[in-house]
Amino acid sequence: MPEFSVIIPCYKQAHLLPAAIESALAQSRDVDLEVIVVDDGSPDDASEVASRYEGVIVIRQPNAGLCAARNRGILRSSGRYLLFLDSDDYLRPGMLAAAARAFAQSPDLDVVHGLADVVDEGGEKVIGEFGGQDIGRDALHRLLQKNIGPPNTFVVRREMLSQVGLFDVGLRSCEDWDLWLRIAGRGGKFGLARDMRSVYRMVPGSMSKNVEVMWRTGRAVIGRNARAHANCPSCREARRAGMVGFSLSMRPLLRDLIRSPGGKSRAAGILLRNPSLLGWQLRRFLRIDR
Repeated sequence: MPEFSVIIPCYKQAHLLPAAIESALAQSRDVDLEVIVVDDGSPDDASEVASRYEGVIVIRQPNAGLCAARNRGILRSSGRYLLFLDSDDYLRPGMLAAAARAFAQSPDLDVVHGLADVVDEGGEKVIGEFGGQDIGRDALHRLLQKNIGPPNTFVVRREMLSQVGLFDVGLRSCEDWDLWLRIAGRGGKFGLARDMRSVYRMVPGSMSKNVEVMWRTGRAVIGRNARAHANCPSCREARRAGMVGFSLSMRPLLRDLIRSPGGKSRAAGILLRNPSLLGWQLRRFLRIDR
């Protein structure tokens, strides 16, 4: 049984897949692992690309979405710890070795998380950093306030998924945030390992750029996980802070949309269809925090 399973779903990104696979296979210098690529009905040659790498497990299924592809990989995997690597991202050398050290030093941890370098579409130029926030012993309330990193900065103990379930296939985005919140809501322990490094690539047209989908799913994820602790004042306060922060995170997306051709009318349509988003924007503009 391998110590780690790296699960890579792929849809329409066969040209980026080699970087993801090779970065995962390079971790085998330090830890015992398996790499599973799930071709989610991709119209390109994703399965063929993945099959060129010796030892990589390749699964092809009809297109069912990111969550279903990850879940298929989880069910096929056998590692003690799981990492979810999107096909347009990759891992820095030694990342899983750092995760192994973190779990060895703190055997009670259920999830360890690190940092990602945010890079441009080409995958080389670093334009920012995402992650690195220590949420300590208050994981649920801290996570309700914001998602603290992309999926490839987290490594989760397999046993936790038997308690909280797999990715929610009903979510079109924020599905990783929802999983971490469910783990935290069940008392899962999170630990920060700053030497765990991955790379998150900014790709135009990705789901994270879709304002309407992001808002609706993020709002739902915050709302339902804020009920994990019944009648908890801290959950209510964390939910409010999370909604404030999440609404603010929509502003750059709205601004970029407005600046695009025909974007003003599309942005107006989004706000009219989503009065809650408009309401939170106005609350912050008017300094109404409650």
